[in-house]
This record gives sequence, C-alpha cells and structure tokens, in this order.
Amino acid sequence: FSSQRGKYNTFKYFYEIILQRYVSLAAKLKMTKTLVWKDLSEQQIENIKHPHPKKGFTGRDLLAQYNGISNQTDPKSEIELDLYVHVVQFGQSLLLNNTKLSGLFSIVKEVHVQSVRDRLTIQRSFDVFKELILSHSVQRPPFSTGLFSYPEMRRIIDWMIESYFRHYKLYQYVYTDRMTLSAQAFHPRESLEYPPLKLSPLSEAINEARHQEQVEEEERQRAKATAEAAAEAAEIEERQRLERLREEYKASVPEEIREQVEAVLAKEVALLKTTLESKFLAQQQATLDRIAVLEALKPSPGTAAAAAKK
Repeated sequence: FSSQRGKYNTFKYFYEIILQRYVSLAAKLKMTKTLVWKDLSEQQIENIKHPHPKKGFTGRDLLAQYNGISNQTDPKSEIELDLYVHVVQFGQSLLLNNTKLSGLFSIVKEVHVQSVRDRLTIQRSFDVFKELILSHSVQRPPFSTGLFSYPEMRRIIDWMIESYFRHYKLYQYVYTDRMTLSAQAFHPRESLEYPPLKLSPLSEAINEARHQEQVEEEERQRAKATAEAAAEAAEIEERQRLERLREEYKASVPEEIREQVEAVLAKEVALLKTTLESKFLAQQQATLDRIAVLEALKPSPGTAAAAAKK
C-alpha cells in the first residue's frame, strides 16, 4: 500500500510540473480563444435570418434583444445597432454559414467595444482587429483556428477598412463623453475680508443668543423675499404664457373665419341691444303709468281740509 501511495505522489508531482509548464508556455505563446458562439448562438442566428412574422419582431429587434440594447431610440444605441445589422448583412452577402457569421459578428463587436472602452487610436484599433482576424483565419491549433478562408479574410479586411475604420473618428466622436470646464479668475485681494471702518461701542454689544436670533430672522426674511420673488416671477411667466396662447390662437384662426365670427357677434350684440332697449322702455312706461294712477288716487288739498273740519 505504501509503494502504491508513493507512486501516486510521484505521478501527481510530475503532473503538476507538466501542467505548470504548459500553462506558462500557453501564456507566452498567447493561445487563441475562439469567439465563435460568444455573442450569437446558432439558434439566435437562425432567428435573425428568419424572424417569426407572427411575433412581430424583425431581425434588427432580435439583434438588439440578444445584445442587451433595450432603448433603440437612443442615438448611441442606434448607431451600435446599425453596425451590428451591417455586419450580419455583409456576412450574408458572403454566403457565410452560421459558424463563420457568429465569429465575424463577435470579432467586429470585440473591436468596437475595445475601441470605445479604451479610446484606442485608429492604428491600435486596427492592430486589435488584425490580431483577431488572423487568429481565426489560420489553422494552427492551439494558437489559431482556420475559421475563414484566405479570400474571405481579404473581403472582411477590405469591408472593415471601407466601413468601420473609414468612419472611425465619427464613432469616437459619438461615444466620447463631453466635459464642460467652467473657469473663473479672481484676484487674491477679492478673497480678503476687511474690518468695518467704524466699530460699534461695547455698550451696544449683544450676547450670542440675541445674535443667533438676529441671524435667523435675517435668514427668514431672505427666504421670504426669495419665495415672493419666485411667486412673482411665476405669475409673470404665467401671464406671458397666457398672452402667447391668445396670440397663437388669434394667429391660427383664418381671417375669413374671424370676419364671419365678428359679423355674427355684431349681429347678436345689435339684437341684444334692441331687446334690452325695448324691455327698458316697456318697464319705464309701466312705471310712469303706475305713478299716474297713484297721483289720480291721491286726494286734493281742499278735499283733505274739508274732511279735517268735519
């Protein structure tokens, strides 16, 4: 049993040495890592080529879904999605099978992601692309795999130069974050605080509590003034908005319709005026008639005196 255990330990020791040397050699020689099926599986490529009409998705929608692009209306996402669509269309024009199309898509995506993330120069970006395309065009395992033939490799390189690298500066411009720097210069004297020219006598001094009350009162007054100014500004803005709406409404109404409306309004106003005048005259005449009746019923002075003597 002890001899078998010794053989096992010896085998384990040499196995670990060989494994370490193999890993070290692989790291030095940069063994290739194929990008086939990294971003698009075979089933996903089939779905993109032949989208189901009843589900309402296009190939572009499926590409966005498979690559994590949720907002297609965002300018950056839209540009990235256009690049992916053009890659698939170019691969179909070369009559590439699903394996080659998946590898081509992942190579272009890897180049684009690294270029945007690390802000690579156009030369460095092309070096990354050249290294990836060569590692997928020469059958020399484990260092490279012959995914593309030589004519296909030449067509892919020409297409990348004419499409992606020709507009490389535009891609960098779109995906570079904008930073605005606001600089303000001032003289050192402006940061100095000068004492007042006239100091108050100590008899007018106040304690800390009274000073804090004054400070709080000043802050309340400032806050009140700020709120009043904001309310006044909002009221002015609202009046201006209503005035703009009136002007826009007047401008939007055609001249012919405006004249017709004014004519109808003038006619209605005249009719209303005539009606009111007739009612007013009728009420006035009724009032005068009542006054005349009352005056007729009122006894004369002579009759009133005779009635008083009796």
